[in-house]
Amino acid sequence: MAAEGDRLNASGVAPQGAGEPECNIRARARLAIAILCGFFLLLALRLVHLQVIRHGRLSEIAAQQQLIRRELSARRGNIYDRDGSILATSLRRWSVYADPGAVTDARATAGKLAQALHLKYQDVLADLSRQGRFAWIKRQASDVDADKVRRLRLAGVYLRTENNRSYPLCRAACQVVGFTDVDGRGLSGIELELDRILRAIPGREEVACDAARRPVRRAGDEPSQEPVDGYDVYLTIDSYVQSVAHQELTKAVEKHRPECAWAVVMDVRTGAILAMVSWPDFDPNGASHGSAQAQKIRPITDAYEFGSVMKPLTAAAALEEGLVTPDTKVDCHSGEWHIGKRVLHDVHPYGILTVSDIIAKSSNIGIAQVGLMVGVEKLHKRLSDFGLGAPTRIMLPGEIGGIMRPLPCWNQHSVISVSFGQELAATPLTVTCAFGTLANGGVLMRPRVIQKVVRSGNGDLVWEAGEPKPVRRVVSEKTASDVLAMMRRVVVEGTGKRADLKEYAVAGKTGTAGLTAPNRKGYVPGLYLSSFLGIAPVENPRIVVLVSLKAPSKNGYYGGTAAAPPCGEIIKRTLAYLKVPPSAPTQVATRSQQ
Repeated sequence: MAAEGDRLNASGVAPQGAGEPECNIRARARLAIAILCGFFLLLALRLVHLQVIRHGRLSEIAAQQQLIRRELSARRGNIYDRDGSILATSLRRWSVYADPGAVTDARATAGKLAQALHLKYQDVLADLSRQGRFAWIKRQASDVDADKVRRLRLAGVYLRTENNRSYPLCRAACQVVGFTDVDGRGLSGIELELDRILRAIPGREEVACDAARRPVRRAGDEPSQEPVDGYDVYLTIDSYVQSVAHQELTKAVEKHRPECAWAVVMDVRTGAILAMVSWPDFDPNGASHGSAQAQKIRPITDAYEFGSVMKPLTAAAALEEGLVTPDTKVDCHSGEWHIGKRVLHDVHPYGILTVSDIIAKSSNIGIAQVGLMVGVEKLHKRLSDFGLGAPTRIMLPGEIGGIMRPLPCWNQHSVISVSFGQELAATPLTVTCAFGTLANGGVLMRPRVIQKVVRSGNGDLVWEAGEPKPVRRVVSEKTASDVLAMMRRVVVEGTGKRADLKEYAVAGKTGTAGLTAPNRKGYVPGLYLSSFLGIAPVENPRIVVLVSLKAPSKNGYYGGTAAAPPCGEIIKRTLAYLKVPPSAPTQVATRSQQ
């Protein structure tokens, strides 16, 4: 009775749940199992959805989060002078970039970066606040600044190497060699003309990163794309001669203060350009590359009336046609000649002059009569054969052909004007090549500035200019020699005395040409193009040099005053550098006595 009573409470009622039917317990268990099974079923379906249905997209997202695709820099090809001295090369520089999504504190990070890299705080903050996973902070920073950033250890801020272009000759070769932008694309000069040859092809690789997107290891054994360096280019430019031309032209600019100036040095035997200098210039290593005017390669982009410099070409045409000899006499009408309604004047009054005298004394009246002897058709043809009015096709950007009107547009007055260098505009390079023809025994050579292209690293030859390329024979050796003798007299006894040298016998021609008005109607009073063209040594010509100053404003403006001295210095220093033996003293003395 006691045991039985223990199962009753004080009121005689059994406790709740006591004696609950076993079927209820089983029902609850089945329900719990069903819920668990449903949960696992949903989980399985979710896994199937993620791993099967959305596998591709999720794998792509994972790769974006776990892998960094970065560029492997390649080196842009070098530019060398003819002897292998570097004119342009690429140096390794650190660039700073950021992953805005990985930057933990944009304001603090921007402040530290701005101070370390000498940037504006607001600019850096704007870069760190932009959408996306990449932002440049500073391209091609100095090693010192890069070390500062490295020591800061800022989250989301990284460094990578890039190539920075360097130009050892600085201003001396700035226009011809040119420059590139920060991404290594050529913008002027050889850098632009041969950009596809010099340009490097960057590589690609994938790098695994941690949760902070810090690179850990390369994702594969090899880069997905190997970097390819650009080809190396060798020019005909000689670093020493280029520097000499730049130095002497700079001295002339400082003394005479022209609007602009240029100098060209060419090897008469091959047409190779040894130097090509323009002023104003710029520093290609600087952040700013000067104005568009400073970047112009003026010897090929500008065309002018060269005035009296062109007179020997008219004389050459007459000699070649057999119409005159150096000793043919011409009446120069005492400095004033009326032809129709036109009146020609000479600076000094002359009576009877030989053709050789006309060149030595630079008589407009005399050479105009020589031109009239040649006639319209023959003079037009001869000057065209010298290359005037057409581009030389040198491998530099921006070359123009000058201005020589078609034959149907010529008349008797055209012949008179063209005979002494008016009504015909030519580029400095074209003029240099024309006189190089006389120095080369009457054969016109195609000018060239590219010597060869080689594969960087192993130096395998890719392309070579080959043997010098004659364009055509323009005049006979006899005619060329006779004209050079006339030009020698210009230096010894005429307007080019300031280019005379003790070491070498120089032939040359001065020119002081009026500058045409912007509307091409008449000439601007008081403004001149002062030029001197020199060939040396006369007995065996090696180089032809042209120096011009546009609108010199101080210390004289005549070609013999402003342009002859720097031209003479360039000739002397260049021939000495090329180890050309000095002219025989007896020959120089004989020439001087003419």
